[in-house]
Amino acid sequence: MTTLGPYTILEKIGSGGMGEVFRAHDPRLGRDVALKTLLPELSADAERRVRFEREARAVAALNHPNIVTLYSIESHGDVHFLTMELVSGVTLSAAIPPGGLPLDRFFEIALPLADAIGTAHEHGVTHRDLKPANVMVTEQGRVKVLDFGLAKLRPRLFGENDDTAMLSEARTMRGQVLGTPSYMSPEQAEGREIDHRTDIFSLGVLLHEMLTGRRPFTGGSTASILSSLLRDTPQPVTDVRPDVPGRLSRLVQRALEKDPLVRYQSIADLRSDLADIRKELQAGEIGAPKPGMPRWLRLGMVIAAGLVLITGVVGYYLSPNSPGTAVLGDVEFSQLTHAAGEELFPSLSPDGQALAYASARSGNFDIYWQRVGGENPVNLTRDSPADDTQPAFTPDGQRVAFRSERDGGGIFMVGATGESVKRLTDFGYHPAWSRDGTRLAIVTQSVSDPALRFTASEMWILTPATGQRRRLGQGDAVQPSWSPSGRRIAYWSRSGPTATGDIWTIPSDGGTPVAVTSDPSLDWNPVWSPDGRHIYFSSNRGGTMNLWRIEVDEESGKAIGRPVPVTTGGGATSQHATISADGRRVAYVARVESMNLQRVGFDPVAGVIKGSGEWVTSGSRATAQPHLSRDGRRIAYNTSGKQEDIFAVNTDGTGQQQLTDDLHQDRAARWSPDGERVAFYTNRTGAYEIWTIARDGSDLRQLTRSPGAHYPVWSPDGRSMAYSTHSPNGAFVFDVNVPWDQQKPRQLPLLPDPSQTFEIWGWSADGRWLAGQKHLADLSHAGVAIHEIGSTRIEWLTDFGEWPVWMHDNRRLLFSHHGQLFLIDRTTGKYRQVLSLPQQMLGSVALSPDERSIYYTVMAAEADVWLVTLK
Repeated sequence: MTTLGPYTILEKIGSGGMGEVFRAHDPRLGRDVALKTLLPELSADAERRVRFEREARAVAALNHPNIVTLYSIESHGDVHFLTMELVSGVTLSAAIPPGGLPLDRFFEIALPLADAIGTAHEHGVTHRDLKPANVMVTEQGRVKVLDFGLAKLRPRLFGENDDTAMLSEARTMRGQVLGTPSYMSPEQAEGREIDHRTDIFSLGVLLHEMLTGRRPFTGGSTASILSSLLRDTPQPVTDVRPDVPGRLSRLVQRALEKDPLVRYQSIADLRSDLADIRKELQAGEIGAPKPGMPRWLRLGMVIAAGLVLITGVVGYYLSPNSPGTAVLGDVEFSQLTHAAGEELFPSLSPDGQALAYASARSGNFDIYWQRVGGENPVNLTRDSPADDTQPAFTPDGQRVAFRSERDGGGIFMVGATGESVKRLTDFGYHPAWSRDGTRLAIVTQSVSDPALRFTASEMWILTPATGQRRRLGQGDAVQPSWSPSGRRIAYWSRSGPTATGDIWTIPSDGGTPVAVTSDPSLDWNPVWSPDGRHIYFSSNRGGTMNLWRIEVDEESGKAIGRPVPVTTGGGATSQHATISADGRRVAYVARVESMNLQRVGFDPVAGVIKGSGEWVTSGSRATAQPHLSRDGRRIAYNTSGKQEDIFAVNTDGTGQQQLTDDLHQDRAARWSPDGERVAFYTNRTGAYEIWTIARDGSDLRQLTRSPGAHYPVWSPDGRSMAYSTHSPNGAFVFDVNVPWDQQKPRQLPLLPDPSQTFEIWGWSADGRWLAGQKHLADLSHAGVAIHEIGSTRIEWLTDFGEWPVWMHDNRRLLFSHHGQLFLIDRTTGKYRQVLSLPQQMLGSVALSPDERSIYYTVMAAEADVWLVTLK
């Protein structure tokens, strides 16, 4: 029997790169302990000893029931060792059954595991090597986190200065990647600077494996594992285990975001969400979907696929002599994509055997190629971190044109297997090929939401072989589609400030456009059928957004029939149709979107989020652009969709009140400082103007007579109001108490580019500053700016983001960017993220009067590509 100092060595129980672990007996205290020794050949290495001692200090700083306890650091002769709590049990890897842990057991392990890591982070310790082998489950079922040998310590908390710590870290990492490939974060794998968020990613890997029994990143070698880690999007948990609630699956996906800024920002937030999900499961408030149920059905897209193409494509091709009469023969329906989030803009290859589409599963939008019926999409545009969307197969199926934001933006082309990316144009959206593949139609405006188009778009024809380009027509045109003969192009247009959208056709060589539809409905996204006899389009006629078709004469482009529904049913919108060359396969997007208000706690001094979001509104009525009354009791907001009205509700979600009820577009509600009126903009006079209404829904008044006026912003004293117009007029300030015919609105500085405007969104509490965003010609926003009243200058704080809201110190502002909320200091220009909602869009925010609550619109969407095949 061997001894080490006073300890009797009983058995070897483990080993690692730096040393060995033994079970030993301490006769002085009559207990068994674990001895972790530093290998003799490493003892002479000063850096190795420093790292060994740093582990001791890391563990000694932590006093938590789910972290192994350190008793002492000792040496005997040339042997340096730690004495630690002896943990009897099994490793986490041995505790996970092949199909994953039952949900109740999952939470019993996951919550204390998160607690342990959270405690380490609070004490300035980042573990850096979380993996199942370093997590023990005791015989009593308790979780213990082991092995802090690779821990990163916050220098000043451990008596080190920054320079010493950085030097030690650099020497330690020279020539090696620290961690275990299957469980390390992308930034750790690439040798980049890391912080506590690397543990959050590793914990996400553990959670995924605990639920599925599988590692999310695998390979036959270290190199292939690292390649998977850096490039692949892990399969959603619900795709492997349908009994897992969608909210839990999304939690894991968020922890596994490759960009640390998009990931959970603290273990505390992740742990809070875990606890909420467990509580809701135990209370029966949420449940797992039924096994085998398609993901989009689990999310509420209940009817669209089951009733798709009843009277449209199927009826036409199987009974061409009876347009509009459904004759269902041997028809096969299938779901082509299943990933979380949205798969958009599908393009079927001419032979109908492959599909290209856009998805943000990698963190940004990329173009994916997928075999119809296959489950392994290939990312064609992983070469660039810029967004790539709107793919269009060439008529021979060998290449794909697409819109990209890389290098200033434009239309690019890539081989169908991802090779040879090249630029075709330095501008343009929604590329569409002529049938012979010689010409490409593009437009100057992208369509993400067809209801939010206020400016005109041009259509251009490009000949890639020669580089020749020419403008086609003079009016507004978006989302073009060629007729099979190539002699006409279908598109949709908004012909005036109150027009919603109509389908048109125009000769491809130039000429007079012809209206195909002309009514109050929003008709968009036209697709010409392969035989030239029909145009398919999306429309909200009938109340919900579905696919329709209308019979046309291809030569003249005129309608010769009435619109007929192709898809029917609620729960999802049908859009982005694409048809194979033989007309036997039709793919389309079934999409569902929800927009509701959430509230989250906020510490205005530290500028950090407290807790997790709580729902204020729920249901299918889309809510947007919240604004709080000055007493903090009521929220005004507008709904969106076919009918847009102004509502008010108590901050706890009760007492909902509808202030307007009509078919006009009433938007951007703003309480007056005295709380007696609500300002908003509306098109009830034919063009957008600013109106107000009393808090009880009476006394509707028009304030402005400036066509295009929108986004009313009250001054703090309620005497003035700012509003914006789109180019070229910009923004103005006027006196609320003076009749309009006596007004002299003060125009704010214009931007150098006349296609862009400075849109006002917030007024500081001291009355000195206005804040707003840069509005681009394509309706997007690209930057936050401030303007001091009386000056002639607009100061840009960022080149991204929108919806800036002032804090009471007149110095800091909150602003949104996609699914993230940022806090910026106008005096220093420094900003940081305070909230992230992966896979969701974060709308405008409202700050409570005490600044301890933030209210915001959460826009969540799911969209999958479906296919109808005619046998």
